[in-house]
Amino acid sequence: MTLTAVALSQPAVAPVESGGMSAFGKMIPLGFVNQGVTVPSFSDGKPSSLLTADSLTRLDEELLSAEKVVVKIYGDTPAEDLQVDLKSAIYNMQEQVLRSGERSRVSRADFEMEGDTMVFDTANSIGSMKGRVRTLIFDTGAVSGKSEGNQPSQKP
Repeated sequence: MTLTAVALSQPAVAPVESGGMSAFGKMIPLGFVNQGVTVPSFSDGKPSSLLTADSLTRLDEELLSAEKVVVKIYGDTPAEDLQVDLKSAIYNMQEQVLRSGERSRVSRADFEMEGDTMVFDTANSIGSMKGRVRTLIFDTGAVSGKSEGNQPSQKP
């Protein structure tokens, strides 16, 4: 079993901040199924994240269940935008933790990571994956601002 933890380079802006997803979830009646859900979050008047889900159901006082979830966390530039794709997930409104027991993906312009299960602490923007974790690292120049010409040359 493989375990990978990722501390995202974005500022600690939660995609589902305490007032955001938790406040939204508390407005949903118990057992009610919401379809085609879109929940934006803002920080200083600018979009900080966007959560979309095919369906969102309030299970009890603390738990929300979601299907086909996409969380997009906006960085300072489009290259720093991060996307989390989940087939299904449970969100604990009190703990502000999103959990998925199915294959999940986290991607940004410079990397893509997949794992069999995922836990994402929305309050601290820190996540972990377990199971068959696969990470691909692309050209990091997209995020770092350094082009290939600025990298140390490799000798044959």
